[in-house]
Amino acid sequence: MAGQERSPERPGRLLELDALRGIAAILVVVFHFTAAYGHEIGWTGTEPLFRFTSGQAGVALFFVISGFVIAMTLERSRTALDFIVSRFARLYPAFWFSALLTTGLIVATGFNPFHLTIPGFLASLTMANGLTDMPFIDPAYWTLTREILFYAFFAAAYFGLGARHTTGVLLAWIVVTSLYNVFVADTNVYACRTAASCGAILLNATFAHLFAAGALGYKIHRGERTPLVLASLFLAIAAASVSFWPEQGFQPSSSLKAAFFVGLVMAAAAGYLKFLRSPVLIFLGAISYSLYLLHQVIGYFLIGGLVRWGLGADPAILTAFCLVTILASAVCYGIERPAQRAILRLYAPYRERRRVDAVPSV
Repeated sequence: MAGQERSPERPGRLLELDALRGIAAILVVVFHFTAAYGHEIGWTGTEPLFRFTSGQAGVALFFVISGFVIAMTLERSRTALDFIVSRFARLYPAFWFSALLTTGLIVATGFNPFHLTIPGFLASLTMANGLTDMPFIDPAYWTLTREILFYAFFAAAYFGLGARHTTGVLLAWIVVTSLYNVFVADTNVYACRTAASCGAILLNATFAHLFAAGALGYKIHRGERTPLVLASLFLAIAAASVSFWPEQGFQPSSSLKAAFFVGLVMAAAAGYLKFLRSPVLIFLGAISYSLYLLHQVIGYFLIGGLVRWGLGADPAILTAFCLVTILASAVCYGIERPAQRAILRLYAPYRERRRVDAVPSV
């Protein structure tokens, strides 16, 4: 579409969506550093002047972006294996490095605020730790389980039933998960402790509407504005009102937030939000995944150490943020991107052979 700009390094990516990813990551980091730290670790001196308590906004934005991007990625993947390899190359190298680095800090310093165990460490390396009740290496990793469950679900629908049937699948998913939230789910949606909570995680019940809304937004972005797509998107936004039903009941404001995030992502993809092309936002978008992976346990360790050395809460938070950003930049450009390129380069000859073999002889 006119007005869009794509990354010269990765031409299939929209710079504006990367920038939104950076904003989402910053929202989560600021929430953990200013609000969650006091609850999870505790301030020993002065407390921060500012607390950002809406960390879920960053998570919701992440999930809408993921729905949009995965729909786009599936459209560009010839086979299920192409999709699996591309997702593995994108996610796992940086994840494993960050997980090992965080675990190394825990072992070396004894700073283990979330009670990581060896089984929890091993389960975390799969990204599927959310399907258990074991502690994560870093609590922020809970979203990764939701991501890979969505990838598996949507890819199975796309390659198993065909692209034209995915709207119906998304609509059914929204309906089923909304009913589950109202009639089955319990208040625990983050750990698999009861049959109801395990079912909610497997179905992605609490967050299905966000992933679905992003995917449907991509369909509209590509020109698929059928009544079924539009009605499904409307229902996904409406479903936000009951997404946390067991804990919060009916929350119409959640639908307004969901509509805002979907509109933001679609406007960014269409090139209407030119301010997102700021070099700072694009840089933050580039390192957003590594920043998300590294920020919580390492950031808490840095904040606590800086406070013990005499810094106030606010200078400690700012310093820790800068240090974690530097670390995330190093991991992004030193591990994440080189490993992704290497894996895709190794896979390319095999993919090409399969493509040639699939061409019928004449």
